[in-house]
Amino acid sequence: MIKTYPLHKMSLLLLSKLIMTHYKIMIIAILLFTLIPLTVVTNWSMAYFILQFHIIFFGGFWLSFIIHEYLHVLLLKRSKKKGEVEVELTLLKMTLYPKFKLTSNEMIKVAILPLIFLFIFGLGLILLAKWSNQTFVMVIGFLYTFHMINLIPPLGDGMMLIKAIFNKKSSLERR
Repeated sequence: MIKTYPLHKMSLLLLSKLIMTHYKIMIIAILLFTLIPLTVVTNWSMAYFILQFHIIFFGGFWLSFIIHEYLHVLLLKRSKKKGEVEVELTLLKMTLYPKFKLTSNEMIKVAILPLIFLFIFGLGLILLAKWSNQTFVMVIGFLYTFHMINLIPPLGDGMMLIKAIFNKKSSLERR
């Protein structure tokens, strides 16, 4: 699914709705399949384990991706007041394509700052988990810190970084 939205209308709520609507069947299937063990083992420890899984899955996996993409939107809004953003949702990726020109420095900021924020937030969750002895919070923290993998060039943020670096080099050569 590819849709284009004006930058000023992009919000956390709109982005969340888009993502949840696109992946609705997958989310419902995971919810239902994870409840199957309760039909066999009907005790509170199994219910608690499934609740922890859902918190990790939705609070760590889905929410971290929504926050990651929204931070890109927020930084794009700070760079440009007008323009459009194309949102692409496929089975394995969520991507935002700004439909306006960005400078190399703006591209670097938009690519790196969400990853740094999520990494620091993840480290905070890991420290909280160590202090409170809650393993599932630590798993969520690791999921947030794992967003740094997006700096690898085949992935979206890594490609944006390489594009910004090459644009910067080519603009320096012309002087």
